[in-house]
Amino acid sequence: MAILRDKTEFYRPNVFLFTGTVPTFAAEEFVREHVLCHVYAGELRYTTAEEDVVVRAGETVLFRRDLLVKCEKRPVRGEAAFSIVYFVFERSFTLTFALKHSVDTSTIDHRYGAVVPIQPTAPLQGVIESLHPYLRSNTFLSPRMVPVKLTEAAFALLEQNAAFGSWLLNGPEEHKPDLTVFMERNFRFNVPVTKFAELSGRSLSTFQRDMRKTFGMNAQAWLLKRRLETAYRLMTTKQVTPVDLYLDLGFENISHFSRAFKKQYGFSPSSLKRKQPAALLPR
Repeated sequence: MAILRDKTEFYRPNVFLFTGTVPTFAAEEFVREHVLCHVYAGELRYTTAEEDVVVRAGETVLFRRDLLVKCEKRPVRGEAAFSIVYFVFERSFTLTFALKHSVDTSTIDHRYGAVVPIQPTAPLQGVIESLHPYLRSNTFLSPRMVPVKLTEAAFALLEQNAAFGSWLLNGPEEHKPDLTVFMERNFRFNVPVTKFAELSGRSLSTFQRDMRKTFGMNAQAWLLKRRLETAYRLMTTKQVTPVDLYLDLGFENISHFSRAFKKQYGFSPSSLKRKQPAALLPR
């Protein structure tokens, strides 16, 4: 397959290739729709609230919609580039597909979580390999071909396990999740408070009200406090340096982290090791 330039090559909004020679920054992303992702070359590293996984060349995963995730795409040693293809299953497509083909949604597999490793079955490999001529020639899929490829991919998933019918049609639970559990699982993600509210199934005003009721402070204050406490613990018990943790804890940059840390504890992160044990108790 030809190596393309460092950019996303859109064959259509719902089937596209991302390729490049320089590792991408592991930034937060909000996955709005179900996404089937296959790595042609290089590797994809993703981090969710539950796991940190590397997807290598030849492997495929399925991301559930309404998911917060950090993704980093990069070439591996000895290879010039990475190349990853995505199939995006929008809600309108999955509903139409289920109705048109009488998909059984009664089968449920409780092993399936937010991200599902997909086995390289013959039907799925056939769908992926059918894109090679388009990718090699930098040819766009026609609007008529996009639903064809999405349909083929959906059928390939169903042949692997009938439970994917229910998985594709249903998103996260519609009820409001427990706020303490939800925030403890997701506080490391650097996303707006409005996004936390949306993902928790609450309006912004209800979310802030529930935050004050649960934690005694608004969302912004709690997020900053929780992130700083985690940073403090990692630096004092795991000897993790500020440079190695500030991004993973949702801070914009090292200066932002250092200012917030000093305001909270009265001394800079770099001087932490010089403090006496009695001075290390969080305030």
